[in-house]
Amino acid sequence: MKRIILFLLTICAVGVSCTKSVKVPMSYTVENEKDTTPQNVYITATGKAYVDLTVKFLSGTPDSVTLEVQGIPNGITVSPQRSTGIPTYYYKYIYTANNIAVGTYPISIVATAPGTATQVYNYNLIVIPADCASLFIGNLTGSNGCTSRSYTYPVTGVSSGTTNVLTVNNFGGYGSNTSVNISLNCDIDSLYIPSQNIGNGITMQGSGTFTSSGMNVYYTVSGAVSESCSATLSK
Repeated sequence: MKRIILFLLTICAVGVSCTKSVKVPMSYTVENEKDTTPQNVYITATGKAYVDLTVKFLSGTPDSVTLEVQGIPNGITVSPQRSTGIPTYYYKYIYTANNIAVGTYPISIVATAPGTATQVYNYNLIVIPADCASLFIGNLTGSNGCTSRSYTYPVTGVSSGTTNVLTVNNFGGYGSNTSVNISLNCDIDSLYIPSQNIGNGITMQGSGTFTSSGMNVYYTVSGAVSESCSATLSK
């Protein structure tokens, strides 16, 4: 009987193992609901932001993955700050602000799993005012590059009475009695100028982006003046 057992053990030794399987390191990604890596989070100074993330299994031997949000500034809480699961799994993160100053704060999600390299996803927590138009109320400096000319001019931002809509007097330098309404999308830092008569027989439309310190706009005008321009408004 002992000889039979020794014979079987010898067979197992030659074949490396009778039952042991080789563990293949796991491959995975962390994605948001749009199937891209974690992106900027926008939140008002006293608001909440909800972010859905997926830890997606790609290949290898399934194992646990831990996500941890790091670099959280004072005045912000994240729940859960640390989470663990076996991919594919999903988490809803809740960012809560408590009177934090408007601004951009760099943060990271660090993903770790046994036997694999640490993955770090860097993005920004961007604290925006309740009304983004308030960022640009007051005197601004405009700078234009048009199809046949370049120039600077003074402009004034005033409240339109509608949240996230700014009224700009003399936008494009078309006259102090001209005004254009600009709609600001605070969640993606974009802006839109719907087609409108701004005065002096000029119709304008355009789009662009903005930060807390200024905006970049691409627009066209027709009527008394016809041209395409890129404009920068700076605080």
